[in-house]
Amino acid sequence: MKKCLGLLLLLAVTGGAVCYFCPEVVPPGTPGKEAWDKLSAEMKKGVAKIAAPESEPNLPAAEPEPQPAAAPLASPLAFPDNRDARAQAKAENRPALILWYGSDWQKNTDELAAEWNKLADRNLPVIIGQINEHSGAVPQLSEREKLLPTGAFMNLPVAVLLAPDDTLLAVYQGKAVLTAAAMEAAVQRTLNRMPEYMALVAKARSTAGVEGARAAGEALAMMPYADAMRNHALRKILNEKDPEHKTMYRYLYGMDHMGMYDEINAVLNGGKGADARFKGAQRKFAEALAFVQKVLAAHPMNTDLLQQWNSGLAYVYREQHVSTKDAQARQKMLECYRRVVEIDPASEYGKGAARWVRYWDDSVYYEFEEPYYDREHQTKGFEKEWRVNVSSSMKGPGTYVFSLQPILNGSMVTRAFKLYANGKHVADATTPENVNTKSVEFKVPRTLKGKVEVRFRAQCNDHWHECSGKMLMEKK
Repeated sequence: MKKCLGLLLLLAVTGGAVCYFCPEVVPPGTPGKEAWDKLSAEMKKGVAKIAAPESEPNLPAAEPEPQPAAAPLASPLAFPDNRDARAQAKAENRPALILWYGSDWQKNTDELAAEWNKLADRNLPVIIGQINEHSGAVPQLSEREKLLPTGAFMNLPVAVLLAPDDTLLAVYQGKAVLTAAAMEAAVQRTLNRMPEYMALVAKARSTAGVEGARAAGEALAMMPYADAMRNHALRKILNEKDPEHKTMYRYLYGMDHMGMYDEINAVLNGGKGADARFKGAQRKFAEALAFVQKVLAAHPMNTDLLQQWNSGLAYVYREQHVSTKDAQARQKMLECYRRVVEIDPASEYGKGAARWVRYWDDSVYYEFEEPYYDREHQTKGFEKEWRVNVSSSMKGPGTYVFSLQPILNGSMVTRAFKLYANGKHVADATTPENVNTKSVEFKVPRTLKGKVEVRFRAQCNDHWHECSGKMLMEKK
C-alpha cells in the first residue's frame, strides 16, 4: 500500500511516469544516468552483471519478485468447514454442530482441539463442522454476522447446534464446551427435546395469525433466554403474526431491552416518535404502569426477563417522579431497582440497578478518598450528601479553607458544609447552611486525629458528562 501511494504521489507531482530502467526516457542530469547507459549497453551484449553500480545510490530499488500467497492456516480440528457441514447436514436430514473458535489467539487451543476431536468417536447423530476465526480470517463484523443464522459472538469458543433447515437449537458456551464429555451431554439434552421443539416450529411456520405466533412463543420459551433472543427466525414469525400484541410472547421474546422501552414509551406518551401526544407531567403514567404490570403477571419469566421488565417498571416510576416530584413514585422506583438487584446482583441488569439505587437513595452518600469528583457523583434535581476525606490536609488548630474547583459544572449547587472527625461533628462552616457556595472556612480549635471529613449537600444540575472538578482543603 505504501508503494502504491508513493507511485500515485510521484505521478501527481511529475505529471507522468519516469522509467529509470529505460535509458531512452531518462532525462539528462538524472543521477546515475551515465552508469545506467553503460549498464544498458553491457546488458545488450550479455556481459553485464545484474547488480547496480555503486554510483547510483539515488535510484529507486527494483520491485521485489511476487511471492506465492501464504498457505491457509492449518486447522487443529478434523472437521469440515461450517458451510460444507451444514450442506451435508441438510442432505442427510441431521442436525449440524458447528464449533467456532480462533486457533492462533485463543487460550489453550491445543487442549480444546484435542477434546473437540474426540467428538468424532462419540456417535452423536449430528454433522460436526467448524469456523476457525484465526487472526485476519474474518476481518469485517458484517461478514462475521453472516457465518451463522445466530449472528456473530463476542466471546469464543462457542458451539452452535442447528436443525437440518438451519433452525437454531442451542448455543453452548463456558464449561459446556471445554470437554468432549460436557459437549456430548449438552448436545444430547437438546436432542432429547428436539422433536417437541421442532413440532412447535413447524406449527409456527404453517399456522396463520395469533396461533402461529403463540406456537413460536412456546418454542422460544423452551430455550434459554439468551438462545431465544438469538433465534431471529422465530422472533420474526412472532412479531409478524402478532402485530397487535395479543400474545404475551411478543413482549417476552419479540423485542429486546430497547424495544421494551419503545413499547413502554408508546403507552406513556400516547404514541411513538412524532405521533406522541403527551409530554412531561401530562403523560399516561397509570396506563404505562398497568401495561408493564400486565406483562409481568402474564407469563412465568426467567431471570433475564424478570430483571428486564422490573427495570421497565422502575423506568415508569422514575419518569413519574421526575415529572411530578411524586415522592411515592420515587420510593416505588427504588423498590423495583432493589428487586432487580435481588434477582441476580452479578448480572448486567443487577449491576446497573445497583448504580441507580446508589444514585436515587437519599440515605446513600457519596464518599471521596481522592479530591476529585466526576459524572459518577452527579444528582440532577435533588441533593445528596458528599463526604470528603481531608485527613492529610489537617496541620493542627487554625482556620482552614475548603473549596470546590469545578471544571465543567456551572450549575452545581453545594451548601451546608460541616467538619467531622472520626464520625463526630467538630465544626460548621462560617457560611450559612442555605447559601450555595464553592468555598467555605472552618475554625478548628484543636488538633484533629484520625479520619477527618468535610460533609456537605450537593447536586450537579448539569448534563451527564458535565459534572467534574477538584476539592481542596488548605490551612490559611
